Amino acid sequence: MEDTVRPRELELPLQLQFAMRKAELEAQELTWDQLYAALLNLYHRRLIEWAAIKDILADENIELEFDIPTQLELAELAIMCQADEDDDDDDEDKYESVF
Repeated sequence: MEDTVRPRELELPLQLQFAMRKAELEAQELTWDQLYAALLNLYHRRLIEWAAIKDILADENIELEFDIPTQLELAELAIMCQADEDDDDDDEDKYESVF
């Protein structure tokens, strides 16, 4: 089986770090359904942006292919995130039972 590829840590400019932290704090107050809808909305916007960039480049006679994740890759990512979440929950349960 292939090793999964994890995204590398990026160093963001300070203003984007503040925006990310604000988004993290706001996300803590959302339900899972709201988070799921927000993620799908964000993914949809990125696909539209990629298509627009590709059209602009095509108008300039520049051919560029984007590597858009397949449904299978997205499903594998979701499973990996759920497994990580389950591991985190198990660790929290251990610490709660000790105290």
